[in-house]
Amino acid sequence: MKNLIYLFCVLIFLYSCEKSDENPINTKFSQHILEGYDVTSIAFDNLGNAWVGTYNSYWTWTYNKPELIKYNLDSKETVIYNSSNSLIADSMYIWDISVDKKNNIWIGCDGLIKFDGVNFTKYTPKDTEIPVDFVHSIEVDSKDNVWFSSSSALEGGLVKYDGTNWTVFTPDNSDIPMNGVRDIAIDENDNVWLAQYRYLGETCLVKISNDTWTIYTDQEFGFAPVFWGNIEMYSRNQVCGAIDYTLSNIVNNPRPQAIIFDGINCKQLQYNNFSNVHAITVDNDDNIWCKSNNGLAIFNGSSWLIDSLTFKDIRIETMELSKDNKMWISTENGVYINE
Repeated sequence: MKNLIYLFCVLIFLYSCEKSDENPINTKFSQHILEGYDVTSIAFDNLGNAWVGTYNSYWTWTYNKPELIKYNLDSKETVIYNSSNSLIADSMYIWDISVDKKNNIWIGCDGLIKFDGVNFTKYTPKDTEIPVDFVHSIEVDSKDNVWFSSSSALEGGLVKYDGTNWTVFTPDNSDIPMNGVRDIAIDENDNVWLAQYRYLGETCLVKISNDTWTIYTDQEFGFAPVFWGNIEMYSRNQVCGAIDYTLSNIVNNPRPQAIIFDGINCKQLQYNNFSNVHAITVDNDDNIWCKSNNGLAIFNGSSWLIDSLTFKDIRIETMELSKDNKMWISTENGVYINE
């Protein structure tokens, strides 16, 4: 009898192990919203709204008239801001959106725009200390300091705005090694991470911890990243970064497509030799979602889930995780949400 009980327990254990190896990642995107919009950026406030930046209509012959859309997750109602009622000007490109604790909306475009729910305010090099009118990435720390890129490859750098003062970091006045800031991420300890570039193959990661700057290059990574797609925070304050080979002349790519880096050890991720990862995002289960030229590739910490069919005929723009852990995939024709 004891042997039977032991055998039964072993079978249950093996079955549970088998079940745990199954990939629970949900790639069924049953909800499709904002059809007809080329969605470039998404952020979520604390009031149950998604803030969506668009580039133009899905139809290529339509003149670019971008819009900022407030989309309520419960009522599904939308409020649209464009050149007729806001500072969202025609032909503007909305690169990034971030939200602070007061639910101010910060928009990266040809300058920096703040929307407090009533008024829009635009900050540019003409009226502030912002060095370059190209804001590609914005992040807000726990103290509501706004960190944003204001740079190109050879000018500008990083800016911190505390609501009153502008602090500009360039190679001329700080320890920042390069002008170009491709992307910004902030970890749970308010350390600011920068993905930087100067030329193809001349890149680095920078960690700003209080007043201490630490620079990481190919010596720490074990290879030279050609160009950054973006960076996101992984568990335990690790940084996950997409390596973008779009501008390189590499046809078959034997090098990593993404990395997980803790400041000492670098884990290199690659799922084939030909796909190019443009961007990543990390969900609450530490699954890494990769936007590639072949659709979606998702790394669960040990293996890859490849979805080459869902977005086979449509271009993915960006990916964002909502506060209820649903993945929002923005495309050239609206947003797809998994359930």
